[in-house]
Amino acid sequence: MKEIALFCILLSLCFAKIADAQECKVLRSGGASNWYPVSYINQQTLEAEGIAVDLVRFVGEKLAVPVTVDMKTPWKRKLVYLARGDLDLSVAIYRTQEREEWYLYTSSYFVNESRVFVLKGKEFHFEQLDDLVGRIGGIPNGGSFGDEFDTFAKNKALNLQGVESKMQLIKMLLLRRTDYFIQDYLDAMMYLRLQGLQDDVVGLPTPISTVEVHFALSRKSPCAYLVPQINEIIIKAKQDGTLQSIIDKYEN
Repeated sequence: MKEIALFCILLSLCFAKIADAQECKVLRSGGASNWYPVSYINQQTLEAEGIAVDLVRFVGEKLAVPVTVDMKTPWKRKLVYLARGDLDLSVAIYRTQEREEWYLYTSSYFVNESRVFVLKGKEFHFEQLDDLVGRIGGIPNGGSFGDEFDTFAKNKALNLQGVESKMQLIKMLLLRRTDYFIQDYLDAMMYLRLQGLQDDVVGLPTPISTVEVHFALSRKSPCAYLVPQINEIIIKAKQDGTLQSIIDKYEN
């Protein structure tokens, strides 16, 4: 009987350790450092800000799980960390078929519009993606503009130059090394105003894509089981006005 009792104690300890290892004790999140108004670093305070940052902290409060936000690691490296479980959650990401293998997506909480930007006076006719064929474009490294655009760009072998920053996108355009660049509209317009370039670079009226923004959790994260709970919090935040209040804080 003693042996059975000892075995039961050891078995319960083993299960306790497994459960403890799978418990989400900290929600390690990360986001883009310069994606206005979604996630960015305030250059005056050097603090993480944005719709996504406020929302993930709100979610953490509701879950009673501490949240950390990494904004300094480069975006492409964050995606690698997220895929292998070294990061639990991306606070803002587009949903694509390619990424489904690695990440679990929550309900969307924001809709983002991306556009083609050109030098003023060098506007060209753009109503469909075929209008980009034969031109040289710039895009952010690791960026996605939705499945339709990503698939088209690959199938048509669009000439796209990937760079790390918005300033590099703009400089390549100013130096006539590219004919256009693609960027999220609100983000690019804010940055152009800050740089005093809003009269030199303009966005074409037809969007490249209108894409929903999500949280994404790593399939290898101990926090992955929280997706249904996070969805409930996001849905309720939409219904009771909490989410709109967060969005208004950054859009108005």
